[in-house]
Amino acid sequence: MADVMGTLQRARTLELQVQMQLEHIEMIHRIARRMRESTSYAQETAEKLARLEAQLNDTVDQMCDAKREALRFVSYLSGEERSVIEGYYILAKNWDKLALELYMSERRVFLLRKSGLAKLMDRYGRNAPETASDGARI
Repeated sequence: MADVMGTLQRARTLELQVQMQLEHIEMIHRIARRMRESTSYAQETAEKLARLEAQLNDTVDQMCDAKREALRFVSYLSGEERSVIEGYYILAKNWDKLALELYMSERRVFLLRKSGLAKLMDRYGRNAPETASDGARI
């Protein structure tokens, strides 16, 4: 069983990792479009892109699993607390952007994060809810 904070943090970390890998792949695509003079260079670039895209696919799969698990916890929350927890941990937004999008102060966002996490800890303790093989909670 994974702990609540570990699950939420894993979802955020993988989201950020996917964003970084996408930026890297886009940069290589831009470079590849500019460099068409050398056939060997083009082949090397294509092979590198294929490796990076395969790695990205693996990371996206892991991210989807992590987000699904994190959303099991977050679904317990509602309202502003849920918006803050989802925005930070699931969508990997930073605090100031989240506050701006939710039309509230950063202080309010921090307080909602604290109260949301406290509710999750009270509800689930440090451990994730047990699930049956079909995904239903036990």
